[in-house]
Parts: sequence; C-alpha cells; structure tokens
Amino acid sequence: MAGSIDDLYAAGVDADFLSDVSAALVAGKCAVVADVSEEWVTPVDTRMEALGGVVFRRARKDVQEDQTARDVAAMREEIEQLKTEHARARADQKANLQAKIDILNTKVEDKLDRARQRSEKIKSETETKVQALQKKAAKAHGDAKATMEARVAQIREKYEQSASKLKSLTAPQVKKAG
Repeated sequence: MAGSIDDLYAAGVDADFLSDVSAALVAGKCAVVADVSEEWVTPVDTRMEALGGVVFRRARKDVQEDQTARDVAAMREEIEQLKTEHARARADQKANLQAKIDILNTKVEDKLDRARQRSEKIKSETETKVQALQKKAAKAHGDAKATMEARVAQIREKYEQSASKLKSLTAPQVKKAG
C-alpha cells in the first residue's frame, strides 16, 4: 500500500483526485493518467467527450506542494512532541530522543531542499514560457497580443503563488532540543 501511495505522489495525484476518478470509473472501463502541459483545455475535452471519456485535471505542482507542506507539518509536530518528551526524560533517555529529533530535523531539511530545487526548476520554466510568449506577443496584434499578454500575467501570478507557498513552508525554523 505504501508503494502505491508513493507511486500516486510521484504521478502528481492526491487522494481527492483518486476518489473523483474512482467514482467515475465503472467496471470494464480504464483510466489513463497523463502529465500534460496545455494552454487550452477545449481540444482535449472535446475529443474525450466524443470518445465517451471524462477528463479530470490536477496541477501536479499544486499536489506536490500540498503534500510537501503536510509532510513537513507532520514532522515538525513530531519534533515538538519529542522535544517535550526530551525535556521531561531521564538522562539515559535523552540521547535516544535527541537522536530521533536530529533524524527528523534532517528529513525536514531534505524535504525542504527538494522543494527549493523544484521551486528553482519552476522559476526557470516560468521564465522560459514568459520569454517565449513575450516574443510571440511582440509580433502579434489586437486580440492575439492581448491574449498572450494575459497569459504571461497568469503564468507569473501562478509562479508568485508557488513561491509564496514555499516561503511560508520554510519560514518556521526547526530548533534542536537540548
């Protein structure tokens, strides 16, 4: 079961997504999970409807950010519980508790480092998309230009939201007991 959960996380889906798909998936039918970057959903939706299919979407990055936040919060809560225990523990138990705290602190930092790396990748991808759209917009006129400029603003806004999530995640500092 744990391996399946890891596979779902790696695929960028969460329990809510799985629940939605399970409710729609009837016996004899199958599901396809795809990682697709799309600027316009209508072509895929129209084609899938014509085939009798249903499209469920989740932004992979949002699922990963939310899972990372939950994981870090759970580990931080466990660290606080261990610190409380450490403060009341006998001398012979303190070293063992401190070792557990140290391991959890390392896990939190590793998870935050991976989140920072993802954030840098997203930043780079965002800038690449923005630059490409700005080049197209410079050559476009009227509604096409306005649409591309609006897309640039939307891409930047999504990036700022993502960066803000990471900042709030890394803000609380984990302190070691002792």
